[in-house]
Amino acid sequence: MNSVIILVLGVIVYYLGINVYAKYIDEKIIKSDPKRATPARMYADGVDFMPTSKNILFGYQFKSIAGAAPVLGPIIAIKWGWLPGLLWILLGTFFSGWVQDYTSAIVLSVS
Repeated sequence: MNSVIILVLGVIVYYLGINVYAKYIDEKIIKSDPKRATPARMYADGVDFMPTSKNILFGYQFKSIAGAAPVLGPIIAIKWGWLPGLLWILLGTFFSGWVQDYTSAIVLSVS
């Protein structure tokens, strides 16, 4: 299979994941409200609790989500082939990693 086709499919999966799945989870299930105070704002003490910019939060989420996929993806690919490894990296990012990181790090604790 041509690498460009795999790249295009990956971009499509990520686009749909962000604009459909992530938006649905945020609006219908989590129901995040930017006006609602998080612990970082309620208990702001400058040491343990402090509001952080969205760019720093993006870095935290990227670091968390990028941890397992580059390690487990190739291991899965070696054992079962490249397609399961690719699916693990593309779909696992949203269906298991993103929701956990978004709810625990972004919504509940640091924003």
